[in-house]
Amino acid sequence: MDHVPSTSARFASALLSPWGKVIAALVCLKVFTYTKIAYDQMDAEYSASLSSTPPEMMSNPNVYNTNQLLYSNDGQNPLPPLQAYETSSINIDNNLNIDNGDTPGFVQFNTVPAANENNEEAANSAMQQSMDEIQQLQQKRQQQQQLTQEQLKKDNCQIIYILGVEGAIHHGFTPILEALAKSQVDPNTGKAYQVTYAPKVLRSALFGLYQEKRDMDDPTLIAKVFRELCPETDDGKTKRIIIEDSSFPSGAMDDPRSYRIRRQASWMTSTMEEVANDELAINHPVNLKKFYELYSQHANVQFILLNRPFLETMASHANDWGEEVAGRSNMIRGFMLILKRFLDHLRQEEESSNSGGMRGGNKRKAVIVVA
Repeated sequence: MDHVPSTSARFASALLSPWGKVIAALVCLKVFTYTKIAYDQMDAEYSASLSSTPPEMMSNPNVYNTNQLLYSNDGQNPLPPLQAYETSSINIDNNLNIDNGDTPGFVQFNTVPAANENNEEAANSAMQQSMDEIQQLQQKRQQQQQLTQEQLKKDNCQIIYILGVEGAIHHGFTPILEALAKSQVDPNTGKAYQVTYAPKVLRSALFGLYQEKRDMDDPTLIAKVFRELCPETDDGKTKRIIIEDSSFPSGAMDDPRSYRIRRQASWMTSTMEEVANDELAINHPVNLKKFYELYSQHANVQFILLNRPFLETMASHANDWGEEVAGRSNMIRGFMLILKRFLDHLRQEEESSNSGGMRGGNKRKAVIVVA
């Protein structure tokens, strides 16, 4: 009976044949190729994600070896070291080409130039620049929050000055405005507006009444005004309106009240231009430019300009002070010119601030109503 070779013997015999040796070599080569590609890809990914240090300075031999693979397509010119925060999404394919979605084998930097082994200061400088930019953004955000809080305070504290020369019917208009203001209700809180007419603390600060000796721009005096008129006692939920209506000019030459600057007899013998250019007249009863600059920092300051026919304005006080008609006409027209110059100045200031001329971009708006 003939001997039948076992399966193992037949397999060994086939491998030892010439064709068997060829097939075995091809299988081993294929396995080796796939294994090498897989490991090389892992090493290259590890190198690209972690390494921004020159190869000769690296202690990890795997990273060192794979860095040698990071060459351009011609295999000669090395690419710059990679930094994670400088690059877009990088894919490494099985052929070890670095692809940023554009040209395989080429890395495109987005923002900061890469540092090389001879210039670490460049990387430190770029990082410091980024930190400075973050700090500037934080400062801008804090400033914006502060401006918002200041604006809320100002919106809850409104000063309305009823402008007009003497005889422009303040006494007829002011009570109407006061009644209308007191009837207002804040739609957000349902609380009525708190309205104050001609408060003593404001008149002493603006005009020097009640024996006030401090200058109008004294910070302690201004702080006292807002501490009494617009206190922060209810988390900003109460809207307050302060109404002032002292005329231009005010009082008498022998007025017992303590105006900082009294009515001057010389105004009755001056021309309209002379009155309008007189420093005493510009500051009587208050310097409007200075008032607006000082108080609009803390409150929403608005103006209502009373416009009455000139003959009626003259007639309303014709016999009050025993003044000669022509002289009184020049004086009243001089104060009209002072008011006009102030309002023109105010409009120019608003145009400048609303176009970005104000520091900090804080826009102001003084509503001017002609009644």
